[in-house]
Amino acid sequence: MDYYAEHIDLERLALGDTKVFRQFFLEYYPKVKAFIVYFVKSEAVAEDLSQDIFEHIWRHKDFLTNLKSLNAYVFRMAKNFSINYLNHKIIEEKHCESYAPLEEYSIEEELYVKELELLIQLTVEKMPKQRRLIFEMSRIKNLKNAEIAEKLNISKSTVENHLNLALKQIREVTSLSILFFCKKNQFSIGCKGRFNCLS
Repeated sequence: MDYYAEHIDLERLALGDTKVFRQFFLEYYPKVKAFIVYFVKSEAVAEDLSQDIFEHIWRHKDFLTNLKSLNAYVFRMAKNFSINYLNHKIIEEKHCESYAPLEEYSIEEELYVKELELLIQLTVEKMPKQRRLIFEMSRIKNLKNAEIAEKLNISKSTVENHLNLALKQIREVTSLSILFFCKKNQFSIGCKGRFNCLS
């Protein structure tokens, strides 16, 4: 599913139309940068990687006419650039005495976990206001159902109903993605352990 609108003229962009490229850059750069920041946790690094991505796209613009989805292409590049950066960072850190290797998860698995966390975050943000509030009070602030009911002046059963609906909504969005990744990477133990909000 594409979360972002796509209305860039790929043919004109592939032919080197600088006006279309400017439109493309202005529309996608903020989204790409935010996407990368989520993974690398650095505004400066995200800015550099984002600029590298658009430079790469401009240099290889002839390829754009073969795309089925510009969104998918751009954000796949953002993911790959993030993976490459994180892998390179680990290689550099191996030369430092303070380096502690990742024992449980690979870079790809860590990145997938963050993608799934982002998917959960987007799902929560799209929930009705009261359901989102109850979910956040329960899973982020760790309040008990009775405490939430008292604070919001609603019944405990209403709180429980909203939480059940919220969890059902999240599971519908994430279950297939988790199942596919766990089977592909034999990551079932880690999958369950990393997503306490799903239980």
